[in-house]
Amino acid sequence: MALARQRCIVSLLSVTILFCLGFMPAACGNDQQDGARDEAGDLERSRSQEYLAGREAPVYGYEVIATIDHGRDDFTQGLDFDDGILYEGTGLQGSSRLIKTDPETGAVLDSLALAPEYFGEGVTVLGDEIFQLTYTSNLGFVYDKESLELKRTFVYATEGWGLTHDGESLIMSDGTATLFFLDPASGSEKRRVGVSDNLGPVTCLNELEYVDGEVYANVWKTSLIAVISPLTGKVTAWIDLAGLNPDPANLVSPYVLNGIAYQEETGHLLVTGKCWPYVYEIALISPS
Repeated sequence: MALARQRCIVSLLSVTILFCLGFMPAACGNDQQDGARDEAGDLERSRSQEYLAGREAPVYGYEVIATIDHGRDDFTQGLDFDDGILYEGTGLQGSSRLIKTDPETGAVLDSLALAPEYFGEGVTVLGDEIFQLTYTSNLGFVYDKESLELKRTFVYATEGWGLTHDGESLIMSDGTATLFFLDPASGSEKRRVGVSDNLGPVTCLNELEYVDGEVYANVWKTSLIAVISPLTGKVTAWIDLAGLNPDPANLVSPYVLNGIAYQEETGHLLVTGKCWPYVYEIALISPS
């Protein structure tokens, strides 16, 4: 697990330097020529095809239904949709927040800043509570959904990356090929499952969403979402979002696709990336 995590983790020092110097690709609105954008988009699609080569699970495409404004300074680590409100957790030391947004307008309804020593990670809403992870502090926060008042904390042994729930257990990723199932009341581990497909373990699992009995997971530094059986850990499908990045020439690692929320009423997904200008509402297109 340590080796898998080492391969996936972006250098926090590099990100901090970028912020301090003001060199925020695309988040600052840097313009690029159309040719450079097209070339970067082609490279993104090529990387998806290379990753998927030899994998047997079906691959879904997507159709953009709508776009929602998103803060260009919001380093998205977690996304969830509940009762018509979009909840987002953002990262980076000194900039981490929990945000409630109106998905119809993109307007921020409420927000909470984490203490500067914490690097915020995944979020999920369960009942009347919001759960939020931290990256390397081994500490999770539980807030009141309405007021954002902190109710309690919980600890876990690994790094915290993505977070969702199945109605009974919190489901957490740590950047490896493992999903952890936690007790929402205590945070203690109930079980874990390794994620794999026909080519072996699927590592770099990041932001999570529970959709119709399956776990959707961003694969860090790719344009892909793995669809995973929470019982067996087997990848049952892939979702290829190559081409969705609004500025692939500038929005490069670490400003990659990250964030999945499910709208049960429409069956659509809300997806975004770190410091992307938009959240996209998408419908999935079945494999031909």
